[in-house]
Amino acid sequence: MAKSAFRQALEDAIEQRHSAVHPWSEAWTSGKLDRRQLGEWVKQHFHYVSHFAEWVAAVYANCPHPEVQHFLLENVTEEEGLVGMHGAAPVRHSDLLLEFGEVCGKSRTEILNAQVNGELLAETLGLQSWCTVQSRKPFVEALSGLLIGLESQVPRIYSKTTPPLLEKYGFSEEEVTFFTIHIAADIEHGEKGYEIVEKYATTDEQRAACVRNVREATMMRRLYLDGVWRTFVEKKAGQKLAA
Repeated sequence: MAKSAFRQALEDAIEQRHSAVHPWSEAWTSGKLDRRQLGEWVKQHFHYVSHFAEWVAAVYANCPHPEVQHFLLENVTEEEGLVGMHGAAPVRHSDLLLEFGEVCGKSRTEILNAQVNGELLAETLGLQSWCTVQSRKPFVEALSGLLIGLESQVPRIYSKTTPPLLEKYGFSEEEVTFFTIHIAADIEHGEKGYEIVEKYATTDEQRAACVRNVREATMMRRLYLDGVWRTFVEKKAGQKLAA
């Protein structure tokens, strides 16, 4: 079935700044990073994804449509490990990320306390704050940013970056569970996000706001990766040259 012009505009807004083709993702995929750098990424990424269920729950609270509420509640319970996904045992997704961080050499305490200790990058804080503001917008606009602009990018990113974790970095299948479960889950969540937004964004003004929010989401995610790239790759390279 042919895509609507609105659906195409939403997809185009992502493709213009997709994080799968960011220098950080390219370095990850080519095996140019090390476990310490991956651990630093975990320290930043945890303080973004660990709040995702909260943001989705805020949208749930502002949504008047029971079928959309049901989907959002399902999303939250999966993220928080109250129910399993695709036959897998229930597990809190952020705990899987903490476990991956530990394998990379970062203690759970160090990751959990990164924000309290002032170790989050300004770009990470920017993405975190943008999502918090986004979650309180009218539900269809909020979902365009959170589910389409952010979550729907994940399968393409992790489909690209997960195989190298096994083949080039030496992790086991169990150690990369955080990534593998999100490849399947976020295809479903992202597609459902498109369906909801297409159904309930019924005016030109709403559709324009949704496209703008998707564009902002992709911009904020890339800005966050810019910070990770500059701090843990470019700065490291500069220090080596100086030495």
